[in-house]
Amino acid sequence: MRRLELVLAAFAAVVSGQPASAAWQRASTKHFIIYANNSQKRLRDFAERLEKFDKAVRYVRSMTDPPVGDSNRVTLFVVSNQDAVARLAKDASGRTAGFYSGRASGSIAIIPQSLNDDDMAGAMTSEVVFFHEYAHHLMLSDTARPYPEWLIEGFAEFMSTALFQKDGSIGLGIAPQFRAFGLMALPQVPLERLLAGNFAKLSTSDRDSFYGRSWLLTHYLNFEPTRRGQIDSYLVDFDKGIVSVVAARRAFGDLKELNKDLQIYLAKPRLIYVKVLPAVLSVEPVAVEALSPGAAAVMPDRIQSKVGVDKTTAEPLAVRVRAIEQRFPGDLLVLRTLAEAELDSGHPAAAMAAADRALKADPRDVEAILFKGRAIEAGSDADRFTVSRRLFIAANSIHKENPEPLALFFQSYVHEGLRPNANAVAALHYASDLAPQDTGLRMNSAIQYLRDGQTAPGRAALASVAYDPHGEEAAKVAQAMLALVDAGNPAGALAMVDHKKGGVMDSKE
Repeated sequence: MRRLELVLAAFAAVVSGQPASAAWQRASTKHFIIYANNSQKRLRDFAERLEKFDKAVRYVRSMTDPPVGDSNRVTLFVVSNQDAVARLAKDASGRTAGFYSGRASGSIAIIPQSLNDDDMAGAMTSEVVFFHEYAHHLMLSDTARPYPEWLIEGFAEFMSTALFQKDGSIGLGIAPQFRAFGLMALPQVPLERLLAGNFAKLSTSDRDSFYGRSWLLTHYLNFEPTRRGQIDSYLVDFDKGIVSVVAARRAFGDLKELNKDLQIYLAKPRLIYVKVLPAVLSVEPVAVEALSPGAAAVMPDRIQSKVGVDKTTAEPLAVRVRAIEQRFPGDLLVLRTLAEAELDSGHPAAAMAAADRALKADPRDVEAILFKGRAIEAGSDADRFTVSRRLFIAANSIHKENPEPLALFFQSYVHEGLRPNANAVAALHYASDLAPQDTGLRMNSAIQYLRDGQTAPGRAALASVAYDPHGEEAAKVAQAMLALVDAGNPAGALAMVDHKKGGVMDSKE
């Protein structure tokens, strides 16, 4: 399975320093599920900090906070050290300190137990980089309008330097000291190029300037009184399909003058920030529980399975999980992990058997139901797609806001070679709305809208992928398709993908 991963230098500042009494724990909050081999107190403090950051960002952005289930939360796996993270990321250089992947089955982040972090406000700590990525996660939840690359990164940089103050408040918009050298001493990405985007084409040195200048422009437009309302005007035009630089000139005026104003703003001895008061930041109690011996034993393999396997690693992982299941029969987490491992290693019958044993332990376990449905689809029975769809519907009836059963329901028609019916199409679009961080799913939604002649929502879905600075190949395809749609040629845009898999792109599972 193909996964689009965003590489980051992640954090575990609060959970660092693993005590001798540590054991695998699971913390559950409104927006996060965290697995860590640490003490309950440290894990609880860490989880509360994440929830307060989430609350602060939602408050300043006036974001809604609807109820979410397990699949809509970000699952964080805290591994032993940075080397372990790099191995999972298949980074031979060892420089990857963590990564994030958005997907319909639940977004995940892999983070190290500890890093050497600087406590200075605005310093580049591991916490800062994780907050940057989680800010992307939150911004992608807003499907009402597309955002340009510079604002996506500028917003993430703006939020990432969150300052947790002694009075219980959180400061947002703290100047990122780690961008100072790039902003002050290195050649700057010209403003027009910054506004135009094409992040993927930037050199390594230009990317540092891109991040810094994106933060500066975002900070300036939000706090400079004479510019009030301009960013909203810009976004209205950008949403209409007006080229970013043209929309910027219309909203911000002469770009040379804007560049001068930015340099004057940067030279100020002090820059203001938003202070979110403690009264706004109350969070629900964090539930922390020790994992069962079986769940603790299988956790390293479960982490690898969730990150992804290939032809070389799939079978050895399945062998290890089978051995663990022999030692801990009936353990639900072990059985769910085994079902996935068997499916990934090409043993659908064994996957279905593991899923059935998991369902014997908990008949309403959605993950087990979905693995069973996928295993049946991977088999050879004549009625396999009909049976799998019944299971996906059953999973949806248990958790209606879970995007994965909806996505799988749609995909089952494509896998069978049938035209998806109206219910399947509606399921696809709703799944994409529930999991906009899943690039493949978003693209499938865009393609289906275009195929059904609904150009406006199709364009909106394409734009959200096209302007993703980390969208990689999907972003390139979306950009090319978007250009054709804006040129009045949606049929040409469809022709780019309709020769592949019935027009369905890979989606993270």
